[in-house]
Formats: sequence, structure tokens, C-alpha cells
Amino acid sequence: MVMLFTYWQKLRESQIPEEVTTLLSLSPKFSLYPHNFPHNQLYHLLAETESILKTNFKHQIQDTTRCMITNCIHNFIHKYDNCPRDPESKFIRIAQTKTRNFLKLNPNICILPADKGNRTVVMLTEEYNRKMKLLLNDTNTYKTVKSDPTNKFQTANNNIIGRLLELKLIDKQTAYNLKTYTATCPRIYGQPKAHKQNLPLRPVVPGMTSPSYNLSKYVCKIYQMSIQTKYNVRDSRSFCQYVNNITIPPQCEMISLDVISLFTNIPKELIIRDTINSWGSLRTNTNINLDLFLEIVNFCLDSSYFMFRDQYYSQIAGAAMGNPLSPILSDLIMEPLIDSVLRNICFPVHTIRKYVDDLFLIIPKDKKNEILTAFNSYHSNIQFTIEEEQNGRLAYLDMTLIRQADNSIRTEYYTKTIASGRLLNYRSIHPLSLKINIASNFISRVNDLSTNLTDTQKRNIIVQQLKLNDYPLSLINRCWNRMKTAKNIQTTHNTPAAERIYRSIPYIPMLTPHIVRILKQQYPEVCVSTRCTHTVSKFFTQIKDPVPALLKHNVIYKIPCSNCDKSYIGMTSNLLKSRLSNHQSNINKLDQLLNSGLPYTDPAIRSLREKTALISHCIDERHRFNLTETKILDFTHRKSSLSLLEMVWIYNDTSTVNKRTDVDGLNATFAGILHAIDKHRNKQQQIVNSIN
Repeated sequence: MVMLFTYWQKLRESQIPEEVTTLLSLSPKFSLYPHNFPHNQLYHLLAETESILKTNFKHQIQDTTRCMITNCIHNFIHKYDNCPRDPESKFIRIAQTKTRNFLKLNPNICILPADKGNRTVVMLTEEYNRKMKLLLNDTNTYKTVKSDPTNKFQTANNNIIGRLLELKLIDKQTAYNLKTYTATCPRIYGQPKAHKQNLPLRPVVPGMTSPSYNLSKYVCKIYQMSIQTKYNVRDSRSFCQYVNNITIPPQCEMISLDVISLFTNIPKELIIRDTINSWGSLRTNTNINLDLFLEIVNFCLDSSYFMFRDQYYSQIAGAAMGNPLSPILSDLIMEPLIDSVLRNICFPVHTIRKYVDDLFLIIPKDKKNEILTAFNSYHSNIQFTIEEEQNGRLAYLDMTLIRQADNSIRTEYYTKTIASGRLLNYRSIHPLSLKINIASNFISRVNDLSTNLTDTQKRNIIVQQLKLNDYPLSLINRCWNRMKTAKNIQTTHNTPAAERIYRSIPYIPMLTPHIVRILKQQYPEVCVSTRCTHTVSKFFTQIKDPVPALLKHNVIYKIPCSNCDKSYIGMTSNLLKSRLSNHQSNINKLDQLLNSGLPYTDPAIRSLREKTALISHCIDERHRFNLTETKILDFTHRKSSLSLLEMVWIYNDTSTVNKRTDVDGLNATFAGILHAIDKHRNKQQQIVNSIN
């Protein structure tokens, strides 16, 4: 049975076909059967397993493992066409097709994840844009910028890193990691707050592409090593252990306080002041002096910018949602805030604990208004809301805190009314081991956080939740019994943590589990995880502004020849526009030499042939390439896989002008696999062409 937890805004459910609602109501991480033969995933699988093999310098182990892996891939390709399709997979395939067609015919609808509760939101694109514009019109938080400031911030970032290196405050490797030449403007997007009236949006700015992202992470690490928080709780489990060992004094009650939009309201003057006050501990974890450190922090905050619908904005207040510094800066200012409030009130606070911006307090019953006023008086930007104990119960984190008759506290596992209850569905195309781990972790969580319930009550909650996610009862019972009998057993790893290598590879059903097993046997020091790339989230609307092809990096690209049917395939870890500029520069140099009267046979022209196969084709055939029609074939987040991906694409394209030496680094063991993949890809293309 499929769960449906979709929130409709100004739309009727009847407008959307049943198969579409069924598919979209699944978790965004629900993995689907590949719609077509997964040739692209196989390319990435080859490239990333090869990078794992290179971690061991013994060629015998490399060759043995490579042969075992290629044998697995050969078997998979052979079985793929003959693999039986169960009714469920057929339904999912039909639902995928209908969803794709429905969204194509209804561009006025956008599908996106909710801010909380793991829900899926369907709303009108026009309404989404209106709500985002309303957010960005807040002149106290944002201001418009005339042009893209990326180059300015990138230059400033690299200059700061250069100064740190020149002063010998960081080493060359750190400087290399912190500098960037491929930054692009971050794209803001909004996540609907489905639990609030009128469906407001929470602004999120993914800062991974911003010029100061790596520098922000570096500064964040210094803060994390230095700040000692006396009020923080690490997680729900540690808070549960703490709160179950305290007693509420007579005439006192429990309350919780929550800051309204803390990240975007963090005052910069508080950050500077509290950084100076904490410098005694910060200086022990960095060689940077205070003035330069403050300059770097200011730069990381001032470089919070983004774009929305081709308009550039700068955030003038607080820290962005998505900036690595935001969580630690909230900790930095919250500690002095609490200390100041506790000093200025005239009544005792018996208990106070904090998780990011959520506070738990035990105070005298008649002091609720005073404590709220005291916290809200600290700074006009930082305002709190209060939640009071009701009938001896208070919700905090993932628990309900329950006052007992003797004023002790016990807890129960708690989910908000907005929560969809979705975990990873058992029918998702994920490894079985992952599903078992999810079920086991959920069971352990409910058990640990429910000190007020009997085992029967806990088990009823667990069974109800997991069955809702289609987990079979036999698996639930097995995980429950294992948790009760082997709770304290911990797995050990023979390789020390410092020596382990962590890698991930694409998950392809019927193939990846065999490869993972081989790698664990042959490379015990490598911890291999899998990632699913074809998930329900692929059908979610791309609400962020698209990044132009020329501003992408770590890509495999293809340039067609203007005079024949051949093309050039290349790769670049820099921005594509920079690489194309290099190609254009070589072509311009060739044209200059020819215009000066030199023949094609002149040594000055022949020397250009050594630069790339593209310019070599221009010289040998007297042809030219159309750089404006460059097409991106593939991309990867893992730079070490880029060169092998390029060789794979060149190998399987018979119409390239690339030199034979361009694929010399491709191991001969892969030849048969690449031929089989290309055969299936051509067969698939023929089917598509016949349909069209």
C-alpha cells in the first residue's frame, strides 16, 4: 500500500492522476527502477571503482579485482534484457511515464519538498514566485545588486588565502583547498512551511558554489574546536538521559523557548563582540591574529549573496541558511545571551538546556512572562516564542516530556502532527542492508526515547510506523528481537579510523551489491557506500535558477566540427567557458599565422598540433569547430573520476577526432564491457528513434 502525504495548495487532488499522486507521495529518496538501460550509471561505476582500485599500489591486486568486477558487469549486462519484471515494477514504470507527461503538460505546477515533516508540496508556480518575491522584498534583510558579484568575491577570497599563505599561517595544501576558480552565484530557493497557515516559504541559499564556501568551512572548524558550550545537548538521546535523571522542584514547570528565524537574524555586532570575548580559547586553535580573523569572518558574512529569476541579491543581515558558519555562530551568540539573561533576572532557573535555538527550562510557575520578556529584551533582532507545559506534558525535540506524580520526568517518542511518517519505503530500490539499518535505527530510537512506555506500547508504535512504510512484520520482529538481545554489541573495524578511505559508488540493482562485496574482500581499508541516483526527487520541479552550461565545471563536453560529422570530446575541471576560451585562443593563433602568409606545413603551425586533438584536426583537415554548439555529455562531483570518464566517452564514440593516446590510460580489461554498453545504448537509441 502506498502512502499519500501530499499537501495541496490551491489545487484539487482530482486534477492530478492517481498514478502521479501515488508516485509523488513516496519519499523523495525512494529509488526507482532505471527507466532505460543505465549506461551512464555504468560509466560512473567504472570510473569510481577504478579510483578505488588505484588506492592500492599493488598491480596484482588491482588486476585481480578489476577482472572480478568486469565479470560481474558482463553478467549483469547479459541478464538485463532477460530479467523478469514483477507487477510492482511495471506499475512504477507506468507511473513514471504518466508523471513525466503530466508535469510536462502542466508547467504551471511545481513539486517541492516541505520544510518539515518530510511532506511533498504541490503548488502553483505563480504562487511560489509571488511568495519568494515577497520574501526578497524585505529591505531589512536583502538588497538588490546590479550585476553578478562572483568575480569580485572570488578575487577577494583568493587574496585573503594568498595573504595567509604569505604570512605562513597556513600551508600550501590548505591554501590550494581554500582557493577557488570555479565559483558561481548561489541560487536561492524556498521550502514551504506546510505546518503553517498560508504556506510561507523558508529561504535556503545552498552556498557550495559560492567563492567563500571553503573558507567559511575552515573558519567554522576553528570555532567548533574552540567554543565550549555548557548548555548544549548533543542530540535527543543525550537529552533523554539527562532529563530522566532530574526532578522538577515544587511550584515549578517546564517551558520551551524558540528563536524566530535565528540564522537570518543573527546581528553582526554580536558575532564580532562574542568572537572578541572568546578569543582566549579561539587563539589556541589558530595562528591567525584577532584582526585578521575578524576580517575573514566579516568577509564570509558579507559575501552572502544569491540570485533569483535573473536578479542578484545580497543578504545584509544575519547569516544565510546554507552558510557553514550559520549553526556555529548561533551557538557563539546564544551562550552569552543565556548568561546575560540569567544574571539579570531575580528568580532561579532550575534547569536550562539548548539545542541550536530551542531552549528547555524549568522555572517558577508565575514567571513565564518575565522570562520571555527577559530573553526578548536582549536584542531587538532575536525574539523568542514560548511553549508551556500542558497537563504535565511538554513536547521538546523528538520527545514528549511527562511530569510524574513524584515530579520526576519520563519521556515518550513524539512526532509532530505535521510529520508524514515517511521513512525509506521497503519497496524502494535500495540495498536490503540499508533498509534493515533504517528499521533498526528507528526501533532503537523509539525504545531509547520512550522511558514512560512498556515494551508492548513501544512495539505497537514501531509496528504501526514501519508497516506504514511497507516493512514486513517478519523483518520488524527480527530487528526488534535483535535490539533487545544484542543492544550493547558493537561492530569493530580492523583498520584504524585514521587509515580508512571512504568512497561511494552508484547503486545499480543486481550489480552493485556484488561489486561492494568484492571491494570489501580485496580492499578492507576502503569503506564503500552506495548512492541511488534515480529517485522520486528527479520529478521535483527545479525551482532554482538554472546554471548556464558555460559556468559548469568537472564536465565532459563535445564540440562538433563545422565541416564534417566528426567531433571533439574533452574534459575540464575548470569552468567550461575557460576551457572553450583556451580552444578559441588556439584557433585564433592558427588563423593569425595563416593570415600572415605561413602555409599549413610551416613548423610554427605544425607545433600547434601538439596542444589538442581539436587544433590538430583544424590543421590536418583545414576544418573549423563550432564552439557555440558545445554540448555537455556528463559531469561528476568526484574530480578523480573525470579523466577516466572522458576516456570512456571517447572510447565509445567512433566519430571523434581525439587521438588514440587519449584513451591509453583506459585499462584493456574494460574494452569488452564498453563494447557491450555501447551496443545496448545504440539499441535503445534505435527504439527511441523508431517511436519518434
